[in-house]
Amino acid sequence: MGALKGAFINIGAGLLGALPNIVVFQFNPERVTRTPSLSRQPQAPDGSGNHPAVQQPDYPTESISFSLRLDASDQLAGSNPIAAASGILPTLSALELLMVPASGVSLDLFSLAGGGSKPFQLPPLNLNTILFFWGPFRILPVVISSLSITETEYDPLLNPVRAEVSVSLRVLTPSQLSDSTLAIGAYNYTEKVKQVMAALNLANAVSMGVGSVLSLSI
Repeated sequence: MGALKGAFINIGAGLLGALPNIVVFQFNPERVTRTPSLSRQPQAPDGSGNHPAVQQPDYPTESISFSLRLDASDQLAGSNPIAAASGILPTLSALELLMVPASGVSLDLFSLAGGGSKPFQLPPLNLNTILFFWGPFRILPVVISSLSITETEYDPLLNPVRAEVSVSLRVLTPSQLSDSTLAIGAYNYTEKVKQVMAALNLANAVSMGVGSVLSLSI
């Protein structure tokens, strides 16, 4: 069985009107840095309203970062027509559009053709919610905080054929996902899996003699 590939999934991207924006990682990152942190209680302007440290206004937040490597060499060697025409630019473009509101990337062909009288409207400021797939036990709703793209090689048409992309994500909690049933379901599923894994850890601890340690400490 081959290794699973990580991916970003944005079902509501609206590419060309209806298509989702899905980015499957060509190569899985060698390391992923995860930083969970507690939510902070909002501070009153006058400095009042201290809260006990154990009181939390929301689930813990989490930031995730990793690097992706993109390389068109294999596709070019296999005469892939998309790679031959544009290198890795399609993948880079799909990654960048994960940071753009859906209405900002939808193409209204009727308006482009000059039809209709609808006035131009700025896209909303609401970002799309992305699902970060990192194996069957971790499917998280996230927003892309930042991308740092380093293109390292080009074809004769100046299309990039190799690049390193540093990705920073922020995991969204259910209170931030009030209008996305799918994203809330993904978050809750991953939290349930985490609880099951913690229970398995307890079983491992018991098998390693944690009971005797606890009895000595009481």
